Amino acid sequence: ALESAAAAVFDLLLHMLSSPQSSVTLLRTLGGSAHSLDRFGARVFLAATGHRFQHWGRIILSLMNSTELSVRSMAVDFFVSLIGGAFNDIGSIDAEMTCILTVMPEVVAREIALYNVSGLLHTMDDVESCLWPLRRALADVEDTNPLDDDRIDPQIMPSIRTLCRTGQAIIDGVFIEMRLCCSGSLDLEKIMIAQQQAFEAKSRCIGTGVNKIFDADEESLFEATNYFSSEGSLSQKLRWLLTLRDLHVTKNQWLEAAEALVHCARAVIESFDFIVNHWRPSQFDLWNDYRRSPWLSSIRISQGPRDHDNMAVMDFAKSFLEPGIGLPSRPSMDDLCSLFDNLVDDTLSAYTKEDGLEELAYAQFEELLSVVSDEIKSNTQKNRHDLLSPLRRVRATICTKISSLTNHGSCKSFSGVSQRYVRVILSGAKPDRFKESTTIPTFLEWSVASICRVTQATLSKAEKIMKENPLLSDEECICLAYAEPFVKSFRKTNGDHDSIVLRTRGIYNDLHTESGKTYIDVRVVQMRGVAKYSGGTRCFKSRRFYLRCDGPSQSSSKKVDITEFTVANRFPHVTSRQRNLITSEIKQFLS
Repeated sequence: ALESAAAAVFDLLLHMLSSPQSSVTLLRTLGGSAHSLDRFGARVFLAATGHRFQHWGRIILSLMNSTELSVRSMAVDFFVSLIGGAFNDIGSIDAEMTCILTVMPEVVAREIALYNVSGLLHTMDDVESCLWPLRRALADVEDTNPLDDDRIDPQIMPSIRTLCRTGQAIIDGVFIEMRLCCSGSLDLEKIMIAQQQAFEAKSRCIGTGVNKIFDADEESLFEATNYFSSEGSLSQKLRWLLTLRDLHVTKNQWLEAAEALVHCARAVIESFDFIVNHWRPSQFDLWNDYRRSPWLSSIRISQGPRDHDNMAVMDFAKSFLEPGIGLPSRPSMDDLCSLFDNLVDDTLSAYTKEDGLEELAYAQFEELLSVVSDEIKSNTQKNRHDLLSPLRRVRATICTKISSLTNHGSCKSFSGVSQRYVRVILSGAKPDRFKESTTIPTFLEWSVASICRVTQATLSKAEKIMKENPLLSDEECICLAYAEPFVKSFRKTNGDHDSIVLRTRGIYNDLHTESGKTYIDVRVVQMRGVAKYSGGTRCFKSRRFYLRCDGPSQSSSKKVDITEFTVANRFPHVTSRQRNLITSEIKQFLS
């Protein structure tokens, strides 16, 4: 009886919050919702809302993007009460976080479409600015202090930070998907069509607005990917991994694109045991049904038929909720096996786009084969015979690819030194791009070293530079080729060519600097360590890199400075660059 009463109350409040109201009415309704939540408790609220909790997530996120500060603040307060109460009553907010983050792309896309209806969007910069209130609201949630707010248990703070950081990354991901689908002018209808067909094609084409040199687009997509698990959110995990794959393809980073596809294949294998837990969001009737929400007819687009106005908005929003990745709403084992076959084919194709990646491909397929073999052994012991046939089919697919690599004799042509990496440090005067803004954050942190992989296209450019300047070393040519886009971007922004200085020699800490100038320090680094795989196959993968600098010494011996950099994940990785975590310096004298 209590849950029935709570369901009736919260359904009424949800209906009121979803309709266009004045800020005063929304404040009072949010206040009533917070009071009801406090009276019924989070446990009863979650039980009463059930599958409709996703709709509450949609509404609260929409209100958190309100331009009215009072409404936004009250929505943040309700959100904090909800997650704090859920943790206190249940002990975990993982399911609620996953639900909210799953519907967030639809909310973000709907907000963009509604701003477009009002004629406020003309460029991608306008699109990024219209989500600034939601970004600010998520930052306010993350800044919640358990010492000042008794609703929040200190133990929940890591989960809240993860929720907010992932939410910011998902907003970035929607922007990136729009840029991948945008071919110049901001046309939401064309973006919607391209987004609906995004994963049916092998990859999306690059738009003119995608090439933003310093955007942390790879890092944002990877963070969104890491949150979702293969057990219950396979569609979302694959969605962001495939978007990351498409982003790498637009940059001709085929090794990273192949690594993203390997992550996809591994996620599919891990999901076999949990196919019954595959959850998909449903449609929100109050945003789509004109009979339940007559006010929807008031949404008007200046161009187009009147009776399709809100339909166009929601079609655009739905295209970002769950883009088609080749899985039905209730996937079967055959569906997962077919998806895995396609992913393996695309992975092998991506590895062949760059020279010298055959042994790495061989090692990755061997690693996948090991994972599948372990799954077959485990399910045999558990008498899970329903999974053995699909797993054996997957194993046969991997063996076929390994056989094709071996028959061509390609795996013997690889040399670990074919992959080149550089250390990049930006210092000096900060350009406006590296100051706080509403755009995607930068992947390079000021005055902090980052390790970046050099693509084959950049190496080809370095060869041309060496032919034109035979006195330069090969490492200097690689540094010049890699830094060229950075230099052009800074000079285009600043307008003063003399204020941008590129340095490819010397020890960073010993170099002279001048005020008012921006310095780009690029040096080639060497990879340390070799990872060994089964079957005797070896492939260079490491988290450690070193930089050696020979310098003069006052004594007769020669001074050698070696700086070692350590990153979080082993290269080659699904991202082409990583910030340095640990720096170790070694100074020695050689006689």
